[in-house]
Amino acid sequence: FETFDDAEAAAAYVEGVKGDVAVKPTGLTGGKGVRVTGDQVSHAEAAEYVRGSDHDEWVIEERLVGEEFTVQAFVHDGEMRLTPAVQDHKRAYEGDEGPNTGGMGSYSDARATLPFMTPQEYYSAANVLETTVDALPEYTGVLYGQFMLTAEGPKVVEFNARFGDPEAMNVLPVMETPLLEIVTAAREGESLPEPAFANRATVCKYAVPAGYPTDPDAGSEIEVDESTVAAAAEAHGGDALLFYASVDDREDGLFTTTSRSFAVVGVADDISTAEAIAADALEAAGDGLRVREDVGTEELVQSRIDHMTSIRD
Repeated sequence: FETFDDAEAAAAYVEGVKGDVAVKPTGLTGGKGVRVTGDQVSHAEAAEYVRGSDHDEWVIEERLVGEEFTVQAFVHDGEMRLTPAVQDHKRAYEGDEGPNTGGMGSYSDARATLPFMTPQEYYSAANVLETTVDALPEYTGVLYGQFMLTAEGPKVVEFNARFGDPEAMNVLPVMETPLLEIVTAAREGESLPEPAFANRATVCKYAVPAGYPTDPDAGSEIEVDESTVAAAAEAHGGDALLFYASVDDREDGLFTTTSRSFAVVGVADDISTAEAIAADALEAAGDGLRVREDVGTEELVQSRIDHMTSIRD
């Protein structure tokens, strides 16, 4: 990696660097700031992106090839408690096409790992988190580790000192230990309880305004039929949870903003059933909203497995 405090210097480096890179401005960008050469853009397009932005500070990193996943941990004074792995879907459209978003949806399996990873790969990521916690002995909070599973094992993409969105909506609904017990233990300086998780899979899908993320249609009235969510869960023998996100609740109705409107999480014994629940429930979205339909489908999950098999071979 290389770091820069001047946009022109960063752009010139991108133009001349050998191999593909991830180009990241330093600062908050709503999950939409990264451009990856050889995937989203050419080197010339990435350099143009740098020059046309309002950021001076940049990080240019080696492009990692593999499958991305997240492991979140509760942390207090050197103690760490893990949650199951989750895979987010950052790209706007089916088949991982289009620009990056804040996250169009995510899934978790009925165990700590994901279908494309081995238990050892999960614990390799956990070891990275543990090493990080050891270096932050006074930190209390959530440590969100985002990783790329490569042919050489998990590599760090980023850390956040918060829950992941949407990943929190996958792990918290299946956590059987009350969150309040963990938070209270941290506040009182006690040892954190070991959280228990139900052996259930989850699929989260977002409904977003038309044009999101590049030109979102804000101010459009939407209707959400909450009874559709409950009916979807009953039809498939699981659970469905509705989470409103960025909506404008006015006296005359519910309206879109420039960000994601709401999410539905299907919870079931396996990923395919959880996906069916989320898909059926999102019929509540109505007109003017778009959903990335392939999140959590059998075809997409199998493509992840096939991708990692190919990389390992």
